[in-house]
Amino acid sequence: MSATKIIALAAVLASTLGFAGLARNVSAQQTESQLAVNNRESTEIAQAIYGDGETDDDAEEQQETAKYQSLTKITFEQAKQAAEAAVGGKAKKVELENEDGNLVYEVEIGKKEVIVDAGNGKVLYTENEDREDDEATEANRPKSSIQVPYT
Repeated sequence: MSATKIIALAAVLASTLGFAGLARNVSAQQTESQLAVNNRESTEIAQAIYGDGETDDDAEEQQETAKYQSLTKITFEQAKQAAEAAVGGKAKKVELENEDGNLVYEVEIGKKEVIVDAGNGKVLYTENEDREDDEATEANRPKSSIQVPYT
Protein backbone atom coordinates (compact mmCIF):
# COMPACT_ATOMS: atom_id res chain seq x y z
CA MET A 1 0.00 0.00 0.00
CA SER A 2 1.34 3.40 -0.85
CA ALA A 3 2.00 6.09 1.67
CA THR A 4 -0.74 8.25 0.18
CA LYS A 5 -3.35 5.54 0.68
CA ILE A 6 -2.19 4.93 4.26
CA ILE A 7 -2.39 8.62 5.07
CA ALA A 8 -5.83 8.83 3.47
CA LEU A 9 -7.06 5.79 5.41
CA ALA A 10 -5.58 7.22 8.62
CA ALA A 11 -7.33 10.53 8.00
CA VAL A 12 -10.66 8.79 7.33
CA LEU A 13 -10.22 6.61 10.41
CA ALA A 14 -9.29 9.60 12.59
CA SER A 15 -12.18 11.68 11.33
CA THR A 16 -14.63 8.80 11.80
CA LEU A 17 -13.45 8.18 15.35
CA GLY A 18 -13.42 11.89 16.01
CA PHE A 19 -17.00 12.28 14.87
CA ALA A 20 -18.07 9.27 16.94
CA GLY A 21 -16.40 10.72 20.02
CA LEU A 22 -18.01 14.07 19.35
CA ALA A 23 -21.40 12.39 18.89
CA ARG A 24 -20.98 10.53 22.20
CA ASN A 25 -20.03 13.76 23.97
CA VAL A 26 -23.04 15.66 22.57
CA SER A 27 -25.32 12.73 23.43
CA ALA A 28 -23.99 12.64 27.01
CA GLN A 29 -24.58 16.39 27.41
CA GLN A 30 -28.16 16.03 26.14
CA THR A 31 -28.75 13.15 28.55
CA GLU A 32 -27.43 15.20 31.50
CA SER A 33 -29.62 18.17 30.63
CA GLN A 34 -32.63 15.88 30.17
CA LEU A 35 -31.96 14.36 33.62
CA ALA A 36 -31.88 17.85 35.12
CA VAL A 37 -35.23 18.67 33.50
CA ASN A 38 -36.70 15.35 34.68
CA ASN A 39 -35.49 15.99 38.25
CA ARG A 40 -37.09 19.46 38.26
CA GLU A 41 -40.36 18.04 36.92
CA SER A 42 -40.33 15.21 39.49
CA THR A 43 -39.77 17.69 42.30
CA GLU A 44 -42.60 19.91 41.09
CA ILE A 45 -44.97 16.93 40.82
CA ALA A 46 -44.03 15.70 44.31
CA GLN A 47 -44.62 19.17 45.74
CA ALA A 48 -48.00 19.37 44.04
CA ILE A 49 -49.04 15.97 45.39
CA TYR A 50 -47.45 15.93 48.85
CA GLY A 51 -46.85 19.61 49.51
CA ASP A 52 -43.54 21.28 50.08
CA GLY A 53 -44.00 21.53 53.83
CA GLU A 54 -45.00 25.18 53.65
CA THR A 55 -47.97 25.33 51.30
CA ASP A 56 -51.02 23.27 50.51
CA ASP A 57 -51.92 22.85 54.19
CA ASP A 58 -55.10 24.86 53.61
CA ALA A 59 -55.97 22.80 50.54
CA GLU A 60 -55.44 19.59 52.48
CA GLU A 61 -57.60 20.87 55.33
CA GLN A 62 -60.34 21.87 52.87
CA GLN A 63 -60.30 18.41 51.32
CA GLU A 64 -60.61 16.78 54.73
CA THR A 65 -63.48 19.09 55.69
CA ALA A 66 -65.31 18.37 52.43
CA LYS A 67 -64.86 14.64 52.97
CA TYR A 68 -66.37 14.76 56.45
CA GLN A 69 -69.01 17.41 55.71
CA SER A 70 -71.22 14.85 53.98
CA LEU A 71 -71.31 12.79 57.19
CA THR A 72 -72.49 15.58 59.48
CA LYS A 73 -76.07 16.03 60.59
CA ILE A 74 -75.77 19.68 61.67
CA THR A 75 -74.30 22.76 59.99
CA PHE A 76 -71.41 24.98 61.05
CA GLU A 77 -73.97 27.61 62.05
CA GLN A 78 -75.90 25.16 64.27
CA ALA A 79 -72.67 24.09 65.98
CA LYS A 80 -71.75 27.72 66.55
CA GLN A 81 -75.17 28.47 68.08
CA ALA A 82 -74.98 25.43 70.39
CA ALA A 83 -71.51 26.41 71.62
CA GLU A 84 -72.44 30.05 72.16
CA ALA A 85 -75.56 29.05 74.11
CA ALA A 86 -73.60 26.61 76.30
CA VAL A 87 -70.64 28.85 77.14
CA GLY A 88 -71.86 32.38 76.45
CA GLY A 89 -69.87 34.70 74.26
CA LYS A 90 -69.25 35.04 70.58
CA ALA A 91 -67.57 32.35 68.49
CA LYS A 92 -64.35 33.40 66.74
CA LYS A 93 -63.84 30.24 64.71
CA VAL A 94 -65.67 27.01 63.85
CA GLU A 95 -63.89 23.98 62.36
CA LEU A 96 -65.01 20.48 61.51
CA GLU A 97 -62.47 18.07 63.04
CA ASN A 98 -61.68 14.39 63.36
CA GLU A 99 -60.78 14.22 67.06
CA ASP A 100 -59.39 10.73 67.65
CA GLY A 101 -62.06 9.19 65.43
CA ASN A 102 -64.87 11.45 66.66
CA LEU A 103 -66.43 13.79 64.10
CA VAL A 104 -66.92 17.08 65.95
CA TYR A 105 -67.09 20.80 65.47
CA GLU A 106 -64.43 22.70 67.38
CA VAL A 107 -65.80 26.14 68.25
CA GLU A 108 -63.41 28.75 69.63
CA ILE A 109 -64.99 31.21 72.06
CA GLY A 110 -62.57 33.45 73.93
CA LYS A 111 -59.91 31.18 75.43
CA LYS A 112 -62.17 28.14 75.35
CA GLU A 113 -62.65 25.44 72.76
CA VAL A 114 -66.14 24.03 72.76
CA ILE A 115 -66.44 20.58 71.21
CA VAL A 116 -69.85 19.98 69.59
CA ASP A 117 -71.06 16.60 68.30
CA ALA A 118 -71.39 16.87 64.49
CA GLY A 119 -74.18 14.30 64.56
CA ASN A 120 -76.63 15.70 67.08
CA GLY A 121 -75.42 19.19 68.04
CA LYS A 122 -74.80 18.38 71.73
CA VAL A 123 -71.88 20.04 73.46
CA LEU A 124 -69.58 17.17 74.41
CA TYR A 125 -67.07 19.14 76.48
CA THR A 126 -65.11 22.37 76.73
CA GLU A 127 -61.43 22.90 77.33
CA ASN A 128 -59.29 25.91 78.06
CA GLU A 129 -56.67 26.74 75.44
CA ASP A 130 -54.22 27.58 78.24
CA ARG A 131 -54.44 24.18 79.92
CA GLU A 132 -53.54 20.77 78.51
CA ASP A 133 -55.63 17.86 79.81
CA ASP A 134 -53.95 14.63 80.88
CA GLU A 135 -54.45 11.34 79.03
CA ALA A 136 -56.93 9.96 81.57
CA THR A 137 -59.19 13.00 81.17
CA GLU A 138 -58.98 12.78 77.39
CA ALA A 139 -59.75 9.04 77.41
CA ASN A 140 -62.92 9.58 79.48
CA ARG A 141 -64.40 12.32 77.32
CA PRO A 142 -67.79 11.68 75.72
CA LYS A 143 -67.66 10.30 72.18
CA SER A 144 -69.33 11.79 69.13
CA SER A 145 -72.36 10.08 67.63
CA ILE A 146 -70.40 9.93 64.35
CA GLN A 147 -67.28 7.80 64.39
CA VAL A 148 -64.74 8.02 61.55
CA PRO A 149 -61.34 6.43 60.99
CA TYR A 150 -58.68 8.26 62.97
CA THR A 151 -56.16 9.96 60.68
